[in-house]
Amino acid sequence: MDATVSRVLRAAGAVAIVGVACVALLWLALPPGGAGASASATTNQQAQARKALLVLSDMPSGWTKTKAPNTSTTPGAAQLARCIGVANSLIAENPPSVTSPQFQNRGATLIVNDNVSIFPSAKNAAQEFASIANTRTPGCLTTLASGPLKAKMLGGIPKGVTVGAVLVSPIDAATFGAGTTGYSMSVPVTTKGETVNLTVTQVFAVKGRLGQQVSFTSVGSPFSIGLEQHLSAVAVARL
Repeated sequence: MDATVSRVLRAAGAVAIVGVACVALLWLALPPGGAGASASATTNQQAQARKALLVLSDMPSGWTKTKAPNTSTTPGAAQLARCIGVANSLIAENPPSVTSPQFQNRGATLIVNDNVSIFPSAKNAAQEFASIANTRTPGCLTTLASGPLKAKMLGGIPKGVTVGAVLVSPIDAATFGAGTTGYSMSVPVTTKGETVNLTVTQVFAVKGRLGQQVSFTSVGSPFSIGLEQHLSAVAVARL
């Protein structure tokens, strides 16, 4: 691992990395089995959703898996809904979901997470997809993550670590295939005068009631676009 990346990772710690990685989550509001969530999905529906998740054998050789981090309710949901111009219920919605393990390369500088949500109806799933695809969404996320909600959205930032300006931009749907949408977040993380860039790309797709969300987090050197395309295509094809 590059020495600068290693020093920043040691100083920032896993909490900060995971916290930043969760900044842009829209429909992943609570971990699977969260309060009030599981009752609205049958066992068969959860089994179907679990079959759509990425598994370790999908990853490059030498990758490992670890327990996926829990997430909390999305801070700033009401502000984000107003900014985008959608109902607050779409952003604050807590559908039941299943989550893959966290997959990572040897240095934990490349991380993949996968989540499949089970929405109340296909119409509701389509509405959620539309809120993510809304042209206002990346700018609204940038504004919220750069403003007074920055600390809450980024999670615990250890002493001595500085998180720079957050920029969220839409992904190119043509790059990830028809029926996908999403965004990429970039933020510099600095400690002891050394800076590395943290990038989180979220790719979304829906089919019927199911919503697929694949997250790619890189620290320092970014993911190859080919690997992101491949894993996204595998995940979406399983819906």
